Amino acid sequence: MAQSLQMLGILRYWTGDLEQTEALLEESLALARELGDQRLIMAPLNNLGDAACHHGDYDKAQRIFEECLALSRALDDQFNVAIHLNNLGTVLHLREEYPQAETFYQESLDICRQIGDQNGQAIALSNLGEIAYTIGNYRKASQFYREGLSIGRAIQEPWTIMMCLNNLGEIACAQNNCLDAQTHLTEALQIAQETQTLTMATKILMNLARLFAQQGLKSQAAALLDLVRRHPASESDIQEKAGRLLDELGLTAPDATTLSLEEIVARLLPEFRTPVSLSTD
Repeated sequence: MAQSLQMLGILRYWTGDLEQTEALLEESLALARELGDQRLIMAPLNNLGDAACHHGDYDKAQRIFEECLALSRALDDQFNVAIHLNNLGTVLHLREEYPQAETFYQESLDICRQIGDQNGQAIALSNLGEIAYTIGNYRKASQFYREGLSIGRAIQEPWTIMMCLNNLGEIACAQNNCLDAQTHLTEALQIAQETQTLTMATKILMNLARLFAQQGLKSQAAALLDLVRRHPASESDIQEKAGRLLDELGLTAPDATTLSLEEIVARLLPEFRTPVSLSTD
């Protein structure tokens, strides 16, 4: 029952239902603690840390991931040690403590390589790429992302492929390479649609908004950014970035669209090269 509740919580998280996510995970965690099973405790606890990150409660997230790391080390579970190091790196990254975040990501990558965890390697590589991108080293970031994408494709892991493609699209936007940005972001959005991972879809849509703005499609860019900053599936830092980007680009948020995120994605994919109407007319 504890495992089933935890898996249901993950599914709710992917669809952006944070309230149900946390309720299911808390119930799972309570059962695991009642059983006194440390390994069973780690999974819902780690997911609750992800939810705290989503809300922007980084203090809570760090406490949770530190508890998870202590549990996994006590069990000598290197697979989960790598996961929790990576998650702690993410918290520090969000707090803009980049050197410390990089240290955690690199330690996670080293462990994943030692134990042969390919997906863990790809995730750590992507996160190291995000650090490089943040400090302006686009060449190094691209190398990390491409290595992670190659692994993701080899093991056919949709989330990892999406993440790396989105990051490559972001770099292409930053370098005004609209063709590459379109290629990467369109494929990423297609996977997000197929897998119904709305949290990742909002990240991709934010980068598509950048691309639209570069192509002069200001009303479409503004509509996407407004959707991302208001949608419950968007992580708190993504909502903040979308709001800042609206201001930086000098865009005016439109009247709220009545279309759902899924409907907007369905409209974007077939005619990506042409201006896309986000109205309901």
